[in-house]
Amino acid sequence: GYLVAAPSVFRAGVEESVSITIFNAKAETRVQVQLSVKGQTVAHSHSSVYDKGNIKLKVPSGLRGQALLKVWGNRQLTEKGYIFHNYTTITVESKGSAVFIQTDKPIYKPKHKGFFIGLLVVN
Repeated sequence: GYLVAAPSVFRAGVEESVSITIFNAKAETRVQVQLSVKGQTVAHSHSSVYDKGNIKLKVPSGLRGQALLKVWGNRQLTEKGYIFHNYTTITVESKGSAVFIQTDKPIYKPKHKGFFIGLLVVN
């Protein structure tokens, strides 16, 4: 069997990561990841995976809306076919802002004063 994990929302202009796990792997498997919109491939990447691996996929900057994420793996078997092939619909959104907060200690108790640093990143 296999497990593919990816975000349900990709960000335009960002390199997203797709995680692949191949259970009971007996050999290295060539895994390919493709992002397409209206039948046109807009991003493609591949890597060899044995047991576990991550494949980075660069999402184009101008992309918005729904896209199809396809993932497949194959290797030289006697039947020379796919080990797995699957796809799902994902949403591509523009890069937004992010807020990072750092506190001065991991746990606060009642009546403790807290200090923090906040950082707002806007694209």
